[in-house]
Amino acid sequence: MLAVASPVRTDRLERMTNLVLVLLETNRPLTLREIAASVAGYPADRSAARQAFERDKRALRDLGIPLSVEQVETEDQLGYRIHPDEYYLPDLHLEEADEQALAFAIAAVQLGGGAGWDALAKLGGPVSEAAFGRAGLTSHGVAPEFAPVAVLPSLPALGPIHGALRARAVLRFDYHGRHREVEPYGLAFRGAAWYLVGRDLTASGGPAIRTFRVDRIETEPSTGERASFDLPAGFDLRGEIRLLPWEVTSGEDGVPIARLVVDARLARQVTTQVGTDAVVTGEDGSITVSLPAGDEQAFVSWVVGLGDTAVVTGPPRLRQAVVRRLQELGAPPAPGAAPADRRTQGTASAAQESGEDVARFPAASSPIAAGGSSARRAPASGNVVAGERLRRLLAILAHLARVGEADISEVASRFSMSAEELVVELELAACCGLPPYTPDQLIELIVDGERVTAHQLREFGRPRRFTPEEGFVLAAAARALISVPGADEDGSLAAALSKLEVALGAARLAVDLDRPEHLPALQSAVRGHERVELGYFSSSAGSPGSRQVDPYQVVLREGLWYLDGWCHHAGGLRRFQVDRVQSVRPFGEQFERREELADELARPGAYLGGPDAVEARIVFPAASGLVAEQVVTGATEAAGPGFLTARVLVSDEGWFGRLLLRLGPGTRVESPPRLRDAGGSMARRALKRYESEGDGATSPPSDAI
Repeated sequence: MLAVASPVRTDRLERMTNLVLVLLETNRPLTLREIAASVAGYPADRSAARQAFERDKRALRDLGIPLSVEQVETEDQLGYRIHPDEYYLPDLHLEEADEQALAFAIAAVQLGGGAGWDALAKLGGPVSEAAFGRAGLTSHGVAPEFAPVAVLPSLPALGPIHGALRARAVLRFDYHGRHREVEPYGLAFRGAAWYLVGRDLTASGGPAIRTFRVDRIETEPSTGERASFDLPAGFDLRGEIRLLPWEVTSGEDGVPIARLVVDARLARQVTTQVGTDAVVTGEDGSITVSLPAGDEQAFVSWVVGLGDTAVVTGPPRLRQAVVRRLQELGAPPAPGAAPADRRTQGTASAAQESGEDVARFPAASSPIAAGGSSARRAPASGNVVAGERLRRLLAILAHLARVGEADISEVASRFSMSAEELVVELELAACCGLPPYTPDQLIELIVDGERVTAHQLREFGRPRRFTPEEGFVLAAAARALISVPGADEDGSLAAALSKLEVALGAARLAVDLDRPEHLPALQSAVRGHERVELGYFSSSAGSPGSRQVDPYQVVLREGLWYLDGWCHHAGGLRRFQVDRVQSVRPFGEQFERREELADELARPGAYLGGPDAVEARIVFPAASGLVAEQVVTGATEAAGPGFLTARVLVSDEGWFGRLLLRLGPGTRVESPPRLRDAGGSMARRALKRYESEGDGATSPPSDAI
């Protein structure tokens, strides 16, 4: 039996735990002198004590613990405390079904890092085995091992932005090389990215509503005072988002209306971008698009990026502009040619030249992208080990405060640690408490064989408030799962989300997921383990092909739905873009899943790879870096003035050719040699469609790559 009743050591984790308890218990701000004298573990030397306290203070704030700094009438002038109403989570009135629904959302929607699981630990623990069983899934410990329903990009700025939305606080950050001060009105996921919509107080010409793509915010956002502005009445978040680069001037007189035809290969993707109101669908699956093109350069760049799948039919000025760009890009590369001068054409460069604050949409036809989910941002230097241990220890103590007694193995599994590691942390916690650290003021933990019993945990009996990142991940995962086709929009998850917003403050948060026509049929086939025949339009084929597939999972990755399954035609695991599926025919027979493929299926990125994938090294204009960052593997490097170089994995040469066109003039392929003319070849294929002037040119050429 272990029952520690007096402190035997004072390492940093113990000191920080004592600090939290003391600052929570005090009814007045304590000076540094008082803290150093009363909290066990601080050095006697005042200078050393101050340095230690500053490190601890930063670590607590990195964990989202609200350390209040207040003026005091003493020599030290400043005092510190933790206000209980800022530390503890208000009662959310969550029922067990609500908690399980939120837990399932965190498991089903990946947003990177561990913030979601940290939030669940504060609410009472991870999703139960029973909840996974009801969904036909399995889990191990706190990190469920099953295919997520959706993988959304996670960015450090999202937490602070979501917190500012709830607090109605002005955000300050740098964007496109300029400092911005923005009243945040809403945060939305659409396509493959997160967008902030707000009133830019620093916009040229005076305050105006702008759309900012969050992954292009250049500095960590800081927030101003709470409740510093009011949301405008009737604000329409979805209606205000501007994704297409020419939309900034679409309401002005004299803006030309572009007309183009897109064949069935990319018809669905283009429809998602421009909206159904701008589209008329033909019998062959092609679409005719009509939309304002106020920014000619941006429009031309976008159309050229569609390659041989699209033709501009009018007006003549825009058609000829596209043709000229294709002719320039279609010229065969001269042997040993150096990169061209940096051009100011294309979406990214047009934005820099004009200074507009318009969000830019990613590559239209990209089947791969760099992993959107990122690990949780580490705390500041020096705080990593102690800060993360304190985060876990506070969660363990909160759990023990709720249950009173538990198996060592169950607690260790719940918090992803060994039983031996848990006992070490419990020994340390048993040394913590309040001055004068007599037995009646210490945390009482008793380990008897394989059980632990807890007493004196009143400070930990209530859950701690969410950090901005935790609050965002919890809300975003719930919103995303509700948006999945077939979700119960009025069930437990919606009820739990409503209770969260009532207790924590509502935030204008939207998650818009695409709904391809054949998604429900594929989801049903996955659930039933039923083999299907797909009519599928590959990006470089002239007509749909037939594939016999064992469907393993359907997952939203980086804005697009993908079906992962065993393709009997290819004899291997393949990933199919759902919006290219033309038909789904069940075979009426079931299949056995190949468990050896679990690791490949669990990859977070949209690119699955395969034995036919090759790595290409490309050089492209730095002005197109925002396009390239969606698809490169690894880091980009400088390649001469105004140019960058990076590597891209390629298994679809049609897609790769369109990517090269979108990157713009000056782009070249260094290796492998067989792909060096992929962009030029695609441009020449696109030009052939313009040359067939009289027939509408709605079908791709027969010599598909």
